[in-house]
Amino acid sequence: MKLNDLLRENKIVAFGFDAVKDLVRFDNKDSENTVIVSTISPSLLARHGVIEYYGLELSRDIVYKTGLDIIKADINVTKYRLIALEIYPLEKKQDFVIASRHKGTIDILKTEFPFLEDAPVFERVEATDIKGKHVFGTLPHHLIPECDLYTSVSIKGFDYAKDNDLIGSELIERIQIAETPIMLEKID
Repeated sequence: MKLNDLLRENKIVAFGFDAVKDLVRFDNKDSENTVIVSTISPSLLARHGVIEYYGLELSRDIVYKTGLDIIKADINVTKYRLIALEIYPLEKKQDFVIASRHKGTIDILKTEFPFLEDAPVFERVEATDIKGKHVFGTLPHHLIPECDLYTSVSIKGFDYAKDNDLIGSELIERIQIAETPIMLEKID
């Protein structure tokens, strides 16, 4: 589905960076149906009680400054169902993978979670790398359904241009590791 069609038919609640939040200016204020659109981690959405949402398929190399920039790009959206696990299934405590390009984050994960010490680390992830695995790190929405479980790891307010080599106490203060893993499935 195209974002522009979703906006034309629905009111929206938007989670993400400023240009994503700006999309609410362009939704259908007369619609009786409200949907959620997001670019933030599904683990953070789970904290807000979100069960279903639309993930935006944004190009990695393009900077969107306003909602109108995103609308002009005529991007796709995918609907997802989010399942936050409150009880960790014992049979899932294996086959771990770390998905991160940030050395400081990888070091913290391997220190905080000794079972990740020998886990393979992927800077760029393909679906085959994570199929049947429990991934710790950062994945785009469209890849999360490929893994069995996902534990989101992000850095609050991270800006690659200025935080590339973030380490030490600043990293420790800003790192956000989800308390429980999630499962995500595509719907529609």
